Amino acid sequence: MKHNSFQNMLMPGLATAVLLMGCAPRVTSDVMLSLPPKSVNTVMVYETNDSVPTSARPIGKVKVTDGGMTSSYDCLYANMLALAVKRTAESGGNALHIDKHKEPNAWTSTCHRIWGTMYLMPDSLANNDVVSTLQKIEDNRDKELAEMGRKKIENLEQQRKNPSDILKVSAGPAWITSETVTSERTYKSKMGYGLGAEYEHFWRWGFGLGLNYSYFGTSFDEGFDIGMHYVGPSILYSTMIGKKFRYEVGFGLGYSYYKEKDRLYNHTLTESHLGVKWLFGLEYKLADRVAIGLQVDGFSVKMDKPEDYEGDKNEFYGIKRLEPLIGLRFYL
Repeated sequence: MKHNSFQNMLMPGLATAVLLMGCAPRVTSDVMLSLPPKSVNTVMVYETNDSVPTSARPIGKVKVTDGGMTSSYDCLYANMLALAVKRTAESGGNALHIDKHKEPNAWTSTCHRIWGTMYLMPDSLANNDVVSTLQKIEDNRDKELAEMGRKKIENLEQQRKNPSDILKVSAGPAWITSETVTSERTYKSKMGYGLGAEYEHFWRWGFGLGLNYSYFGTSFDEGFDIGMHYVGPSILYSTMIGKKFRYEVGFGLGYSYYKEKDRLYNHTLTESHLGVKWLFGLEYKLADRVAIGLQVDGFSVKMDKPEDYEGDKNEFYGIKRLEPLIGLRFYL
């Protein structure tokens, strides 16, 4: 039997900590009028739901967005707003209306982003009371920093709740996702079953090590069965999501043993190779020390090419598998 890969499986690595080096936010504006600059403290700020006085005259648009790898401090709403206020004053305006405000998220940007309209209004309406615009922004910055500190403490406390030692047992359907060529046909994929058992240890900061065992088995209509064992270490990252859910990713290298048995002639072929494994898991706590989880494992192992192999010598020749397994997790 020949194994010839026809697709590449995504092999995500472990999440690693990246230090943001502090590129400045990006400020762009479109000014319709040429006016002398004003003092920043004369600029009134109107939030999204506020109404600007009807006598105010729009003079342009301003946008403050992520500059790419922007530091978390510079991304604070108060700091982004300060940049918009400064551009408004430089453009000769004394009022800024926030048309749109997007909060940070994991998918698009970790920065607050602001879109606004700059206005010029009569000086009699530009009343900042006793507290200046910059003072208000500074006060808001202090509140944001305090909130960020509180959330970091909460995250650290939550991370400490991440279990340190876990025993996992899993089972479920599994697929060979690489092309399999037999004497009678070519399988684009082949379904089988998978079994798994793992022990994992995590430290408080979320990184850990694991020892993984898995077995895959399937039968072919052409009269032979295959079984694949894998055992090896893995490096892991895990974190709690709220109080009940736990998420983890991992990557490992280990020993892979392949056995192919012909049911008709009782002939057996075996091979041993280095295997590569990645995993993604999500689980839900049923009790203090028991959880149920879904884990998606991916495997890739190169096989020995037969002497009569006619394919590209540089092409991957082997087996790739995908295994979505469900099982129990025991927190030791």
